[in-house]
Amino acid sequence: MRRLLPLMFSLALGTAHAADVAARTLTLDLGGVPSRAELLLPPGAAPAPLVLLIQGTGPEDRDGSYAVPGSVVQGSLGALARRLAAQGFAVMRYDKRYAAQSFDPATAQAAQAGYAALSMRDLLADARTALDVARRQPGVAAGPVFVYGWSEGSVVAASLAQEVGARGLIVQGPVVDGFAETFADQFAATGLAYLTPYAQNGKIDLKGVLAALGGPGSPLAKSQAALLLDRDSTPQQPKLAGILDTDGDGRLDLRAEVAPRIVEFYRLLMAASPLYAPATSLPPLGELASRLRMPVLILQGENDGNVNARYAIQLDAALRAARNTQVTLKLYPGLGHSLGPAADITRDVFAPMAAPPMNDMAAWMKAQMRR
Repeated sequence: MRRLLPLMFSLALGTAHAADVAARTLTLDLGGVPSRAELLLPPGAAPAPLVLLIQGTGPEDRDGSYAVPGSVVQGSLGALARRLAAQGFAVMRYDKRYAAQSFDPATAQAAQAGYAALSMRDLLADARTALDVARRQPGVAAGPVFVYGWSEGSVVAASLAQEVGARGLIVQGPVVDGFAETFADQFAATGLAYLTPYAQNGKIDLKGVLAALGGPGSPLAKSQAALLLDRDSTPQQPKLAGILDTDGDGRLDLRAEVAPRIVEFYRLLMAASPLYAPATSLPPLGELASRLRMPVLILQGENDGNVNARYAIQLDAALRAARNTQVTLKLYPGLGHSLGPAADITRDVFAPMAAPPMNDMAAWMKAQMRR
């Protein structure tokens, strides 16, 4: 039986850029959750090659924005989409399931719970839906597409690109090792770099942890400090995590006591998560490298505090070892996980994406189209 496309209806057609880029607003049915999408079309009447943008961790909207208590962290995918459309591409992006609900305080908790129950295969199905709908839109050229994935979205993008025989795969801050290893490495890289100045001889006490929580680090860096507090710790009565204090001296040895337990913590946490458990997840890029035969562009900020730059270098090497001669690695000094400016890995605050990576992505896709 022919599968019915879950496109509900097109809502609007308007302009989105000074260069007369047209924006077509769509509503997708993603597993029964209505989700907004937007297709940007370049100026001119000719059908344009399609690019699908897949955002990162959590119920992010089509721009890669996400809600935190009391505010919203703005993403850069809207700016990227407009830049690519102005350079001749049809660009599709979409809200992930529960994204809209996560921005409303009245529904945020239920939205987070709904999202947490999804599997990575559900996210792949949603990306496939968005791609199927976009391909059938007027103004989109028939034929191969480009698939882009940021951070965790790189895993979804890689599986989808392989499935549909994409013209090219673009990954930004890619997940190369397993998810447990990647999350644990955030402590090993960013966490240790941020917390060490608050420690004495490699050991941190409660006073040092509280100072780190109030310090100048990024939200991710401060979250590494929060891992050192007990589960029943409160702002009024903060407590050091006793489970990490294996010698009972009231201080935590960051390398000898904390780091090994963090690794084990993430292994147990990932095993219990539908998103990350091996039975319901998707293979990371390192595992897929030997099977990725299409051109691959790797975009990586050298000051990325979420996914260390060495992973991009590792992926580049793995693809080349698998005889993929169509891999391009772009490293950007001074840029972070969002490819916006970041002073260092402990102060990577997801600043707006800089222009050079956007232009590099457009130029790379144009080069692939000429081949």
